[in-house]
This record gives sequence, structure tokens and C-alpha cells, in this order.
Amino acid sequence: MAICEKCPPVWGEFECPLGFSCNQTQCLSARGNVEIDCAQLSCPPQTVCADGKCFPLSAIKCNRHVLTAEGEARSIVSDCGRRGKCVNGQCLLDRCADVNCEEGEICRDGKCTMMVEAFCVQHADCGPSLDCRNNKCVLRPQPPICTCNPDQLCKRGECLPNKRCGNIVCPDGSYCVEGTCITAVGLDCSDDVCHGGTVCVEGRCQADQCINRCPADHECREGQCRALQGILCTGECPMPYECVDGTCQRNECSLKVCQIGEVCEGVGSCNRAEGRFCTLAIRDCGFAFKCESNRCVDLLMATQRAYQYYQ
Repeated sequence: MAICEKCPPVWGEFECPLGFSCNQTQCLSARGNVEIDCAQLSCPPQTVCADGKCFPLSAIKCNRHVLTAEGEARSIVSDCGRRGKCVNGQCLLDRCADVNCEEGEICRDGKCTMMVEAFCVQHADCGPSLDCRNNKCVLRPQPPICTCNPDQLCKRGECLPNKRCGNIVCPDGSYCVEGTCITAVGLDCSDDVCHGGTVCVEGRCQADQCINRCPADHECREGQCRALQGILCTGECPMPYECVDGTCQRNECSLKVCQIGEVCEGVGSCNRAEGRFCTLAIRDCGFAFKCESNRCVDLLMATQRAYQYYQ
């Protein structure tokens, strides 16, 4: 397996791309050339390429939403690499990226964990594809898939004729059968779908108690409101959360708009980066900054000055 070389050796703060070697503080190709175009380079999966060097994900700042002029804002989306996620202005390693688990398992901190038979209190304790039954996680039965016409009704995976329902709107918890609204609550759903906005809970259709009723930063799962922070996930989380290491983490900076010269950090605070001491802009300052004479300089300042010039 190819190994990327640390640079400077031993205590180096970055690695050289594949096929490059370290010469003091520079990465050189086999021909002795310096290459800074990251599109032409290959870095290890836990690093991000910047200026032709591979830096650890945890060292790289990312994404900015900046007020560039009165009533105008600009969003800059940066790259945290194949296994990285941008959370609160900082790239984080998602150890579950590219990890494929078996049925009944969920990735936690980079390892597949069997959830079937695990202790649980709520459905969300088991992850998005399992249910909590009698305090144990069980595989969720997959409802039959139907693609029925408006004059048909899905029943155990089959589309059956259902006339006189085309123009009838039934209240929540009920559905139309042959021109009449009947209740869906209490029907068996062990091998069938629920109708009328009801959800399948322990084999019976029940009214969804949390739809449109969950507070902010909560999600409705199988009729239960659950806080999104720390909830198990296998791919994507609702905005403004990111799925990292198998749990949803709130990205406070996702919708935060800062002033020119500022970056969003920590718990969503806009902090002044212009003028900070630096040796590497993408690590010490922020995205779309440069490090000049050991001071952070916002590259968007020029945009603001140009706007003011033409006013």
C-alpha cells in the first residue's frame, strides 16, 4: 500500500501527496517539481489538499456565509474531502463515511454495531431502519410497495379497484373506500401499509401524534418526537445538522452570516479573523483568506471595496 510522507519528517504538520517526497518544507515530485494544483494530486482520505500539501481534516477551516455589501451575501462552500464534513466552520473526520454495514447494523465511530436485540426506549434509539419493541431493537418490516392509480387502493402490495373516491377528501386518520371515509386507526399493518396519515406502531395503524407538533430541533420518527442532537443516523440529517460518526450533530454555522473579515466558529459565533497571527491561512484564518506577513487577510475585502467604489 502506498504511503504518503510526513513533512517535515517526524513532526510534520502535513503530508506530501502520493508520489511526492518532502524536501525541508516543500513536497517535490520525482522530477523535483512543486505542484500546487490539488486537482492533479492524490491525498490520503483523512486529509484535505491545500496548496499542494495534504493537511489533517481537523486542521482545516471550511465554508463561509459573508455579508459582502448592503443586502448582499455570499456563500463559499469548501471541500473537506471524501471523508470529511464541515461542522461549525471546521472540517471533521466522519469515520462512518464509506463504511457499509450489514442489515441490522449501524455504523458508530467507524465500526459496525449490531442493533438487533439492543436495549431501547424509543424507536430513535435503534436508528432509522429499526423499531423499538418491548425495549428491544427489531428489524422494521418493509411495507409493500404500490404504485396505484387514483381509482385504486393499495392492499398487501396489490392495487385493487376503489371507485367513487376520486373527489373525496377524508379527515386525518381515515381514508376513502368505495366512496365512504372509514377510519384507518387500529387496522393491522403487520403486512400492509397504513392510510390516512397514520403510522404503523407495533403492528397497528395509529394516529401520528407528533406530525407538525414537534418543537424546533426535533424530528418525528414513528409517531415520537425526538431531539435531533445525537440521534442515530446513517447518511443525512435534516438541516442544520450533519451526520458525523453515526450521529446527528448541529452545525450552528450553516445559516450564520458574518461580516467581511469574520469567520463563524465554535457554537455559531462570528469572530474577527482579519489581522490574526497566522502561518497557514486555511488553518489559522479561514476559507478565502490569505496569510500575508503572518497576518490573516480576507480575500473578500477586495470585493467589498469594489462595491463601495462604484456607489
